[in-house]
Amino acid sequence: MKRLRMGVIGVGHLGKEHARILSTMPDVELVGVADPHSAQAEAVALRCGTRAFPGHQQMAPLVDAVVLAAPTFAHHAVASDLLSRGVAVLVEKPLTADLAQAEELVGLAERTKTILQVGHIERFNPAFEAMQQMPLQPKYITSERCSGFSGRSTDVGVVFDLMIHDLDLVMALVGSPVRTVEALGAAVLGGCEDLAQARLTFVNGCVADVSASRVHPVPVRRMQIWSAEGFVGADFAHRKLSLMQPAEHLRQGRMDSRRLDGGTAASLKAELFGRHLQMREVDCEAGDQLTRELQDFIRCVHTGDRPRVDGRAGRDAVALACRILDSMTAHRWDGAEDGPAGPLRLPAPLGTLFTNEAREAA
Repeated sequence: MKRLRMGVIGVGHLGKEHARILSTMPDVELVGVADPHSAQAEAVALRCGTRAFPGHQQMAPLVDAVVLAAPTFAHHAVASDLLSRGVAVLVEKPLTADLAQAEELVGLAERTKTILQVGHIERFNPAFEAMQQMPLQPKYITSERCSGFSGRSTDVGVVFDLMIHDLDLVMALVGSPVRTVEALGAAVLGGCEDLAQARLTFVNGCVADVSASRVHPVPVRRMQIWSAEGFVGADFAHRKLSLMQPAEHLRQGRMDSRRLDGGTAASLKAELFGRHLQMREVDCEAGDQLTRELQDFIRCVHTGDRPRVDGRAGRDAVALACRILDSMTAHRWDGAEDGPAGPLRLPAPLGTLFTNEAREAA
């Protein structure tokens, strides 16, 4: 098979990792990397044994496919140019900064019959892949995605920065349109929301509570799913699943806890986990998610297959994120029409949480 000529546009925190991995793939020729910060582009190019370009225009005629890891505000313009040339694009999440731009890119990719993939990397997390193989009918989902402030992606708030990962995962699991959205959020550091909470109700009756923070003291990436089949807890950071399902006699309704004598109730309490509720911990396979994502992209460019996370999936995540931001902006903190509303206008604080002594000790 002919080596695929590829480039990376934007070689900051994530783009440089894309370049590093691509430079080691035998079926890829890394033609170059492009970044307006010439020193960064030159440094990455030197490490990866390739050329540095000041912009994507100079590199575009030389490649068959690119990874677009530039800031979100540049995604639409750069991807539009590349797709118009017939260059396949893997664009890092989020696909674009607004829904209209996302719709344009999806339409352009379909008209030019060019692969457009979106970098929702958690779809390649082994824990999520294992979940998708299970006979699950999710009816209630909670997800948390928290981190400290990274200094990156400051052109967007936490909904487009972090929460959008879980919006994509939840929609992939539920497989039903979202009926209603209720959301609130707060800007802690100024400019954009840094905390966000959303409740999603789906047409099929599933409810999901999704939260995200980028001012959290410890990183968290977890999800819990309640379904008719049982319970699944996922730790995406450690790639582990916690499974629990009712034993056969419970699934067949052969027990009623309201009608137990003292001895049977004591036995139920002692044997609840094991005999009645069966539990299992699953360590999912190792493997680098970024490499797996790139391998899927390369395979689709060669075969023309639909990517696991195509442009439509990326557009749907953007659409839901926009609905959440609209609901968040409309949220009124004290219920008054003329009161504080949205993530930037919070109620005035009543005071500080710490006493003077506590502050001095801290």
